[in-house]
Amino acid sequence: MSKPIRVIQYGLGAIGRAAARLVLEKNSLQLVGAVDAAPQFVGRDLGDVLGLGRELNIKVTGQPGSLLGKKRADAVLHCTGSSFAGEFELFSAIAKAGLHCVSSCEEALYPAWRHPDRAGKLHRICVRHGVGLLGTGVNPGFVMDTLAVMATAVCQEVKSVKVLRVVDAGTRREALQRKVGAGLSEGEFRQLAQELKIRHVGLAESLVFVADALGWNLDAVDESIAPVIADKTVQTQFLKVPKGHAAGVRQIARGLWQGREVLTLDLQMYVGAPTPRDEIILDSTPPMHVVIPGGTAGDFATPAILVNCLPRVVEAKPGLHTMKTIALPHVIF
Repeated sequence: MSKPIRVIQYGLGAIGRAAARLVLEKNSLQLVGAVDAAPQFVGRDLGDVLGLGRELNIKVTGQPGSLLGKKRADAVLHCTGSSFAGEFELFSAIAKAGLHCVSSCEEALYPAWRHPDRAGKLHRICVRHGVGLLGTGVNPGFVMDTLAVMATAVCQEVKSVKVLRVVDAGTRREALQRKVGAGLSEGEFRQLAQELKIRHVGLAESLVFVADALGWNLDAVDESIAPVIADKTVQTQFLKVPKGHAAGVRQIARGLWQGREVLTLDLQMYVGAPTPRDEIILDSTPPMHVVIPGGTAGDFATPAILVNCLPRVVEAKPGLHTMKTIALPHVIF
């Protein structure tokens, strides 16, 4: 593109701040605004919030309406909620302002599954205003869905897809360690899991995304969640996990088609997990077995895929997109 894409960073949590820093490193992008309602950020220069040691002359605002309406930007990097329904009104406002959007909202990876009416409405709004919107990330968005689909490109036939992601949560930020229930008693974990306060959001969306890409009209989708119990006491930088307490979570999504299990996504995120890795196994011709030793480092990779997808969404046909409907993303400069 001849001119840089002008970007508003919406949400300044850990991923949002990392995404904003990465935008600043790209010649093809220009950071022009920032939004976050947190009192500790509102009114401060974004350079200060990002810890750059210099000012960017971009004040963080807690009132997005005026910023979106100024039309100083081309696109929004959205890094706030996980619920598509919860973010629907904001997504609609962004689209109505004539701004493209790439979001880390997990359910936005494949919103038509849980929220078909809202997804259809948002698609029509995007088309009407000539913009694109995409939900993506590392997981969901890449490791357990898009990469698995890409691996089938060299296959003559595929009978089943299994994806295993093992993450040592002890190497990740505190928020993620607490998100997976590390340090809780087994009873506390199961209670919070029942209340949907502990879970990886988006695993089922990854499953139905893969099924849709492969043309499998699933008969049923099943999802289970259980604690991984520590067999010894583990101490991280942020918390202690006593022996016999939950070290994290194991969550499995299964897809049944024509009476058999054709899709299995097995996510294990816990403190002290041995042999972290991302693994894709295809029962296919030829057989495929893809392993990423150590796994994909989400704290680096999530802001990267958000930023790298921006040009693909801007150049795409207007509408609500998935990773299947945009051009192949790649690193940008």
